Amino acid sequence: MPTPPKTLNEFSSLLQIVANLRGPNGCPWDKEQTHKSLTRYTIEECYEFVDAVNSKNFDEMKDELGDVLLQVVLHSQIAQENNHFSITDVIENICEKMVRRHPHVFATTKVANTDEVWKNWEEIKKLEKASKPQKEGFDIPKHLNALLKSLKMGEKAKKKNFDWSSAQEVLNKVNEESLEVKEAIANGCHEDIENEVGDLLFSVCQLSRHLKLDPEQTLQKANQRFEKRFFKMNKKIQKQNQSIDDLTAEQLETYWKQAKN
Repeated sequence: MPTPPKTLNEFSSLLQIVANLRGPNGCPWDKEQTHKSLTRYTIEECYEFVDAVNSKNFDEMKDELGDVLLQVVLHSQIAQENNHFSITDVIENICEKMVRRHPHVFATTKVANTDEVWKNWEEIKKLEKASKPQKEGFDIPKHLNALLKSLKMGEKAKKKNFDWSSAQEVLNKVNEESLEVKEAIANGCHEDIENEVGDLLFSVCQLSRHLKLDPEQTLQKANQRFEKRFFKMNKKIQKQNQSIDDLTAEQLETYWKQAKN
């Protein structure tokens, strides 16, 4: 039977624990995991860390970062068992990349601001990818959520000088797309409505980008505000010995405004 490490605050201890979990006398669940089966958990742990950041809860941030790190180690352990790569290779690879992509820190390149750092970063990435097979389309992960994918597309299009020149221009586009949604709804064609709503969402995402906002974070905060206000509204309704299910739309609107205020 495997014994736990004597110290539990070292990286090597985590490596040993994961190796034991995957070993002959380890955990049945851990032993049957693959890169593919773990993908959903890897994504979920990242989002749970984002939730902890948004709630400004440092204890949760510490806990969720540990869960993210566990996913990195698990994937590396599986890869090592199949003679693909090890955690050491992962660390070496990211260290080399960070040194290579920060010549203004580790070499003699001079930069004046963050924009120049970003420009150099993209140029270095372009050189790195020059030797790799090129595919048609934006170089964006397929499984990235739609909102972040829209943001990435807008950023990449901007680098090719295909972008609005100001936030006001994007806002005009948002208003234009909103009118097209109304027209599609009036015409009653479901496919047209879907297309126009999609265009509106894409345009709102680009408006966030031009306003220097992270659309994912912005929407997450909006979700949190809505949830908080909804249940605050429901408490007010219950204090009046009423049920949210029995109220009219006008009554609910009154309670909603109270919750907002």
